[in-house]
Amino acid sequence: FQRVSGTRTAMDFVETPSHLLENFAWDPAFLSMLGCHYQTGEPIPPKLLNDLINSRYSFRYIELQQQLLYAFFDQAIFGVPQPSAPSTTSIFAKLHKDMGIPHNDETHWFSKFGHLVSYGGAYYSYIFAHAFSGDIWRSCFAGDPLNRQAGERFWKEVLIHGGSRDPNLMLHGILGRGPELDGFLKQMN
Repeated sequence: FQRVSGTRTAMDFVETPSHLLENFAWDPAFLSMLGCHYQTGEPIPPKLLNDLINSRYSFRYIELQQQLLYAFFDQAIFGVPQPSAPSTTSIFAKLHKDMGIPHNDETHWFSKFGHLVSYGGAYYSYIFAHAFSGDIWRSCFAGDPLNRQAGERFWKEVLIHGGSRDPNLMLHGILGRGPELDGFLKQMN
C-alpha cells in the first residue's frame, strides 16, 4: 500500500494535482469567497481582484525558461554518463549561457535544489504537470470551479488512485480523452 498511495505516482504525473489546485487560488469566484479585509471583512475590491488575477502570468515565460533550464540540467547530470564528465558547476553555467540566462559563477544554487536529487532525471515532469493540470482545469473546472460533480470526478478518476493506476488512464478518465497542450498554451498567453 505505501508504494502506491499519496504522491507515490509516476514522476511524469506527480505534480499534476498540486498544479491543478493552484488554479483555484487564482479563480475569481474562489478568491472572492476566501479573500476579505482582515479587520472589516470587506471583500476584495473588483479592480484589485482583477489586477491580482492578471498578474499571475506576468513572468510566466521567465518561469518556464527557468523550469526548462532545471529540466535540461537534470537530464545532463542524470542522463547518459559521459566518459569525461564536466563538473556540475560548469554544466550549469554552460546551460545558462546556451539559454541566454544570466549566471553568477560565484554561486552554486543548484547544490541545494532538492528536486534534482528526488526527481533523478525526471524534472521535465514538472512542466508536464503544468500541461496536464491546465488541460484538466480548462476541461473540468474553469467554467465552474465549485462544481461538485467535477470535483468528485477528479477525486474518483485521479486522487483516489495514487500510484496504483497509470497516469494516462487517469487523464483519460478525467478528461474523457488523452491530454492536450491547449490548456497549457492558453495559460501561457
